[in-house]
Amino acid sequence: MKNTVKKIMWITGILFIFLLVLATNLIDRDHIKGIRASVSTMYKDRLIVKNLIYNISNLTQEKRIAFLLSDSNFYSTKNAAINDSIYTLIDKFSKTQLTSNETHYLERLYNNFKDVEVLENQSLNNRDILQDKEWRNTMETKLLRLRNNLNSLSDIQINEGKRELARVNRAFNTIDLFTNIEIAFLVIIGIITLLIVLYPTKQEKQ
Repeated sequence: MKNTVKKIMWITGILFIFLLVLATNLIDRDHIKGIRASVSTMYKDRLIVKNLIYNISNLTQEKRIAFLLSDSNFYSTKNAAINDSIYTLIDKFSKTQLTSNETHYLERLYNNFKDVEVLENQSLNNRDILQDKEWRNTMETKLLRLRNNLNSLSDIQINEGKRELARVNRAFNTIDLFTNIEIAFLVIIGIITLLIVLYPTKQEKQ
């Protein structure tokens, strides 16, 4: 009878440990999936997008320099290729996982860029317009809006990156917590098992 009870206790303890380890491993697996998704998001939808914003900013800066210098040669020879590059970069941006704020500012960027393009094309038919005060004021405003749109999109990348990093840290903290709980339960089960095995029964005492 004594051996049977011990066997039952051993089986129960081992089964409990098995179920505990299985449960914590399944929980850890879910959190690891979440970490992997967050890291992937930070790379695909944050770092890559940050690079796209950087490239668009460089190209728009070339436009601004040409505008300040009233460089008619730029508008007739280089501007079309730069516009094509910007449209390509915006298109790549639009295919990433966008937040509602990103969608809003990307649409504003696109619309403002279209307005700039219209103004630039006016210079192809009339070079004198580069000196026109009204045209220059309008272009200045549109280029400033482009810069503000890009700054807003850049700020979003930083904020979203911080949010994803916080999610990763929470997942790691949860994994650490369950790991510690698992270790604590294993220690307790080990102590209980030792007590069952080593503690003498009443029959043994007699």
